[in-house]
Amino acid sequence: MRVSELAAILAERYDSAPERDKAAHVVLFGIEFAEMLDGHSVAEVVSQSGIGKWGPQVSLGRKLARHVEVRK
Repeated sequence: MRVSELAAILAERYDSAPERDKAAHVVLFGIEFAEMLDGHSVAEVVSQSGIGKWGPQVSLGRKLARHVEVRK
């Protein structure tokens, strides 16, 4: 997946999240897309998404992905 595609998904997730849940949704993006983020710069994905300085939260999600499972 290209950086621009990941950035678009992140922006959509961020924009659609309730105001008080934006951080959780950014971390969840990092968890769900951890494998697709491999080989890409998290800073570049976040920058292209236009959501602000949320890189550390995406990186946290990538790290947590090894230890958690997403429930639906």
